[in-house]
Amino acid sequence: MVKINPLNNNIFSKKIDDSFNIFYIFGNNFGLIDICYSKLKENLKIDLDDPFTTNYFDEDKLLNNTESFFDELNSICLFQDKKTIIVDIRQSNKLHEVIKILDDLNFSEIKNIQVIIVSYLLKQSDFITKQIMNSKNSICFTCYEEDEHNVKNNLNKELIKLNLNLNNSQLNELTDKFSKDSKIIQNTFEKIRLQNRNSNINFDQLLHLVDDNNDKTIFEMINKLMTGNYYESIKLLTNFERVNISSSSILYLIKSKFTLLKKCIKMKKRGFTKNEIVNDKSLKIFFKEHSFIFKMLELWTLNDIDNCLHFLFKTELNCKSKKDYEYIFLNQLFLYVYFRIKN
Repeated sequence: MVKINPLNNNIFSKKIDDSFNIFYIFGNNFGLIDICYSKLKENLKIDLDDPFTTNYFDEDKLLNNTESFFDELNSICLFQDKKTIIVDIRQSNKLHEVIKILDDLNFSEIKNIQVIIVSYLLKQSDFITKQIMNSKNSICFTCYEEDEHNVKNNLNKELIKLNLNLNNSQLNELTDKFSKDSKIIQNTFEKIRLQNRNSNINFDQLLHLVDDNNDKTIFEMINKLMTGNYYESIKLLTNFERVNISSSSILYLIKSKFTLLKKCIKMKKRGFTKNEIVNDKSLKIFFKEHSFIFKMLELWTLNDIDNCLHFLFKTELNCKSKKDYEYIFLNQLFLYVYFRIKN
């Protein structure tokens, strides 16, 4: 197994070694996941339109055609050395059911087939991740948020290319406002390039273009939404719409946070203190999430959460049936959550 951080590796600069046939892309940097997936397909010369060499499974196809999926894994491609099977579960509403299928695979035993698994929602601690990492024939692309140092260096390089000179204080202020999502960072750079092409851009205009992107992860957006910061959460949601983050990923993570919060509230009702709740190992709450959970425990009741989950379920159905309007439905959900908190 080779574990790679795509931010710090030039693996795509040359053809990937044929000894690797299992490719796993995951993490919380959704933009980087998309970029990595696109570059991997290009590197492996995958043609999604060729049904003889490539078979694409999203969540629905995998769950509805599980037998076909396993048949494909055991098939032999007559037209080239390796057939490719893609499992794209970036947009997932039934992740646990998908994982049950994938957990049955012995990745070390898969030969003569290339398998690509790409997900926004799978984590390092998941069983499937450990399975793949134990396979010598795999490459795992760990796509985590860009750290501030990396963002600052890339921003500085970009500004130098554009002959824009900032002092260190200005550079730090601009860096603080940047997203940690790679796709949003790339889009922001593109906005700066376009603006600078039309007219020489100044520092205040740069600040306006970056638009205070400090907390641009879905997790941060959900925390703002569920602690009553509606306007900030909507601002972040608008940014995700610009870069085409799928509604299903957002809805899944909101549902997960509500489910976690229900467990926390039930523990509170049983007499546990706030600190005991957030430090309970079974809940796996990150330290930086503690303050948000503390506030949510003051704002939410089990009844309000159940009402929101019911509304969320209807939102999922609407987003699936009317894909072009998914962000309208998400906006309606955010407004509903806000009013549940305020009432």
